Amino acid sequence: MNGDVLIQNIINLFVMAIILEAAVMAIFSMSAFRDMKMTRAVEATRDVIILLGAFFLCYKVDVLHVFKGTGLKIPVLFDVIISTLVLTRMTNFVRQVFNRLRQD
Repeated sequence: MNGDVLIQNIINLFVMAIILEAAVMAIFSMSAFRDMKMTRAVEATRDVIILLGAFFLCYKVDVLHVFKGTGLKIPVLFDVIISTLVLTRMTNFVRQVFNRLRQD
């Protein structure tokens, strides 16, 4: 297994997580959504938007596959699903960091 390629793929996913979180923040910071309180329904909607966006990105962009070029032979669909879940988790991590920076 080529570990350097795996780390590079993870870094690519992290950069894409920052971009995806910024895009979703832009949608939810529009004036129509500012008055809404962050209830569970709004948070669930946000998570679904992030998950669908991450899946679409990972499905269409081969660079965002976690195991591409590492030497591990797994089915493409599993690679896309794993990449989607990793990207979604990284996006949630970036959101938590942004929220903590905004509170301080």
